[in-house]
Amino acid sequence: MKKKTIINFVGSTMVLSAIAICAAVGISHFDNKTIKADAYTAESLPTTIDLNDLAEADIRSYYSSLTSLSEEERQGNNLLKNLKEILKKDQKYYSYDDGNVIWQMYEITDRDWSKSPASGISGYNSSENKITGYSYGKNNSNPGSNPYVHALYINRSVDNQTKAWGNHNQDEWGINREHVWPKAEGFDGGDSLSDSGGARGDPMHLMAGNGYSNNIHSNYYYGYVNTSTTYTDCGTKYSNQTGNLLGKALNVSGSGNVFEPQDCDKGDIARAIFYMVARYNYLSGSDSDGINSNNPNLELTNALSDWESKGYVSSTTKSGKLGILTDLLAWHHADPVDEYEVHRNNLLYRNFTNNRNPFIDFPDWVDYVWGTATYEGRQYKSYNSTPTGSANPNTDQISKATNNPVTPSEPENKGFDIKKYWWVIVIAVVVVIAIIVLVCVGVVKVKVTKKGKVKVKVPGTTSKKSSSKKSSSSKKKK
Repeated sequence: MKKKTIINFVGSTMVLSAIAICAAVGISHFDNKTIKADAYTAESLPTTIDLNDLAEADIRSYYSSLTSLSEEERQGNNLLKNLKEILKKDQKYYSYDDGNVIWQMYEITDRDWSKSPASGISGYNSSENKITGYSYGKNNSNPGSNPYVHALYINRSVDNQTKAWGNHNQDEWGINREHVWPKAEGFDGGDSLSDSGGARGDPMHLMAGNGYSNNIHSNYYYGYVNTSTTYTDCGTKYSNQTGNLLGKALNVSGSGNVFEPQDCDKGDIARAIFYMVARYNYLSGSDSDGINSNNPNLELTNALSDWESKGYVSSTTKSGKLGILTDLLAWHHADPVDEYEVHRNNLLYRNFTNNRNPFIDFPDWVDYVWGTATYEGRQYKSYNSTPTGSANPNTDQISKATNNPVTPSEPENKGFDIKKYWWVIVIAVVVVIAIIVLVCVGVVKVKVTKKGKVKVKVPGTTSKKSSSKKSSSSKKKK
């Protein structure tokens, strides 16, 4: 076989080998994500956790079905009606009463990432910002990693001692699974579904919250409290819970009490409530799932007289109601979306529920549904229910957050990352194999000099250096 033919053969072999190796490596790294069709079936929690926030393009794509609708269908109650179909599509639930599943979920979704950074989790890969083989806690005596959590009603300025498995009592640092939309207001009791998934176990509004404060506010509406009258402040017993008030409403008439959370929780609570109305409503006049305790019919109100103290299940003709709407609108603007809220929304979407809170993604959509309320401080002035615009996921402003907000403050020194630089290894292996093959067939010769240098030479060729010496020698002879 001629040397040229041999070289062509070896070259082709090298290319084919490289393609085969790259294909094999690529296939081994392919993440096959499946989506369950049965949205109401409880699943085991994932052990591979993706901590990355979605790119803006992916968020816009999630709501893309809105873009083909008329302007009228993208505002007011019509927007709520059309958002429902997006939010319920392929949604996943985990039963509220299925062991410790919600408590386990809090280890990731409600984690305080500054006090319990990802770098402290076994199986965390900083280059991918993912966790593999995550091991959840099982109960208070077997708490797993037991991270600090971001709990509602706990003052942020206090040294937070709240841990996922530390204390589930209704006391100073104890936490509950807090239903931001009280289950008594539309989806508690009355049918056989009330103990399963659905609205009762939807983690978009089922957040970690201080147990003592949660017990005080119970099922009351949310609103500004009139502090010039008699009211209760959780801080009268525990100094780490000041600013969570229960008393007469400041801005609406009525004899009932309202609950006012601390300022840093106001917006989070408002947006969780707005989500509930978008996900659970009967504005289309039909629902294949039926209206029941899993899939209630909810709406917001400004009338304190709509409050019902007993648990009930809403129906197609009787909605579950919550207020005070105008105060909630004020809270949404006074306490804007923050990085923690954005990241929680993404953690739920990527790892647990497969759906999102549109009012965290697009804060302006709140005004596109309910209009605007004017306030001076805590005092209500006026309300205009006319939507201020129509939702356009292609162009509307998305809440900003860093791409990887859980990057540890002290990154781990993991050395050479074989997964990240696999292609370098592939090229090196191919080059070594090619040289060995070329040496074996005699296309090249390898020689080690006395000084330990390795020289690779193709027979029949002359280096420029030797050629230069020969020319100089011939000149001397002349």
